[in-house]
Amino acid sequence: MTNCAKMQHGIVNVTVRDVRFPTSLEQHGSDAMHTDPDYSAAYVVIDTDSGLKGFGLTFTCGKGTEIVVCAVKALSGLVVGKSLQEIVSDFRGFYRLLTSDSQMRWLGPEKGVIQLATAAVLNAVWDLWARAESKPLWKLLVDMVSHRRCRSLIYVQCVIAKGKQNILCFHTCTPEHVE
Repeated sequence: MTNCAKMQHGIVNVTVRDVRFPTSLEQHGSDAMHTDPDYSAAYVVIDTDSGLKGFGLTFTCGKGTEIVVCAVKALSGLVVGKSLQEIVSDFRGFYRLLTSDSQMRWLGPEKGVIQLATAAVLNAVWDLWARAESKPLWKLLVDMVSHRRCRSLIYVQCVIAKGKQNILCFHTCTPEHVE
């Protein structure tokens, strides 16, 4: 299968679930600022016409997760109908599409509910891309560096093997890193 053919998965559905853990019952994970967190997540599944799925989530502290879920549902109309190839060929443009919708951006494109919803969707897209390439996500990222497919994202610069551990080195992409 050619690389292009691997990426032609059409997105047909985006589902999102509100997943909560009652960690506040015994104050697990509490601190001075978060005295009663119920660790929660907006859990996103992207379905494709080929049956391949991508999974992503974003964490919250409980209350308000339902708002993030609503925001993911609102953004899903911008995702369904696109192909994986269309998204990954202009990942920055896809990010901007999600965060710059004129009717939604007032909810916080750089932080807040739209950023949390966007993060869950983008995490699912990264997972879908790695699955389409039959690679773990870390390998997809490392290969992006070795093929210099970086644009304006933070990317993995190197993997240094140290015993049984891999140390990931991160680097911000600058114009001299872009082919």
